[in-house]
Formats: sequence, C-alpha cells, structure tokens
Amino acid sequence: MSDQPQRIQLELDQQIATLTLNIPERHNALANEDVQSIIAHLNTVTASRDIRVLIITGNGEKTFCAGAALDQMGSGALNGDVFATMTDKVAGLAIPTICAFNGSAYGGGSELGLACDFRIGVNGMRVFVPPARIGLCYPVNGIERFVSVLGINMAKRMLLASEEFEAPQLLAQGYLTHLVDKTQLTPTARELAERIANYAPLALQAMKDIANQAARGQLNRAQAQALHDACNASQDLQEGFASVQEKRRPVFKGH
Repeated sequence: MSDQPQRIQLELDQQIATLTLNIPERHNALANEDVQSIIAHLNTVTASRDIRVLIITGNGEKTFCAGAALDQMGSGALNGDVFATMTDKVAGLAIPTICAFNGSAYGGGSELGLACDFRIGVNGMRVFVPPARIGLCYPVNGIERFVSVLGINMAKRMLLASEEFEAPQLLAQGYLTHLVDKTQLTPTARELAERIANYAPLALQAMKDIANQAARGQLNRAQAQALHDACNASQDLQEGFASVQEKRRPVFKGH
C-alpha cells in the first residue's frame, strides 16, 4: 500500500460529504486520473441515501483549482470532453453542493466551482479562464453553464476577453454567493452545509431541479409540477407541519 496521500479525497460525515483536491504542489491542476477519481467519488455520493450536501474544496494556500493539467491536454492524455463529463456530473447532482474556494481558480477550476449551487470565496482570490489565450475553444456545456449562471455579458468577459476578476468583483457579478476571510472559510461552509442538511431533502432537490431548468431556459412545466406535487404530498411535509405545531425540530426522512 502506498504511503502517498490521496490526490482526491472524499470524507463522509453523517449527512455531509466533503471532496478535497489534494495536489497543492500542482495548484490542484487535474490530470486524467484525478478527473476519474472525482467522477468515482461523485458516484459514491449519488449512491448514498444518507448524504444530503456535498462540499468541494482544495488543499493549499493559494489555489483552489488550476483546471485541467495543461501538459496532459497538450499530449491528449486528457481532453475537454472528459473534464466536461466531470463538471456536468457535479452540476447534475440532485443534492445541494457548496464550493469552498480555498484560493484562486483558473480555467476548468472556475467552472468546477460554477457547477456548484453555492460558492464561498475568500478575500484575495482571483478567477480567470485562459482558453482564448492559447487557442482553445471551451467545451460547449461549459459555455452554456457560464451563460446560464452569470449571464451573457459576464460570460463573454470571462471567456472571450479572458479577464481576471478579484474577489469583490466576483461577489458583485454573482460568481460568488458568499465572501469571507480565509480563516472563516471552513466554518462558513460547514455551517451552511449543516443548515441545509437539516431541511427537507425532497423539497431541496425539487426546487434545485426546477430552478436550474429555469436558469437554462428549459423549464419542463409538467415535470416541475410533478416534483412540486410530490413534495406537497410527502410525509416530510406533514412532519414539517407537525414540528411547527409541537414546537420542535423536524426530522425529515426524504419521503
């Protein structure tokens, strides 16, 4: 057995999963093996009936994720489609997701964060997307994600102009949902995750799905109404009503 620490780590703690990029010496740039590890860990999270929130973060003082490893992109060992499969899988998770940026994000690292529902940044971080600088067209699904989350103007500034944004700008433009001092990153992410984990999972998953469909301009009203109706017929809703009347904390079971 190797004594080397895992490059991609997954911790399961009751209802919260934490996926950590642990390649700080490479600024958490992801090689093909790392992307495959992330996909495998996401499958583990998806298969669990207990996990209700996922936190994605990184180890290292300066960088959350430098995107795809450029040496592998250049050699063909890693391609944009494989990386896109990973970010699509993050975005497609039914449970709420939180990106806790321990530092700056570049290229695909910026999209990995953007694929999450909540993005907690730290003072001093920066984000920029460099494909235009090296002649690379960003993956189609990724471009769609930038536009649907940030709007066409911000997406063009990031992708076409390859502008570099600092933390206050990222918060103002909606890339970040929260901005904290670095010492507060872990407790802030954990507090948010614990709060969300205590809510009704059916309602969370339904509202996330409906909101994401609406953001993409692809709202299936029949499907959305079915999700809505299933929540409102659930035992969890009855538990919620009962907890209010009985002045106690609800215990939601996801059905």
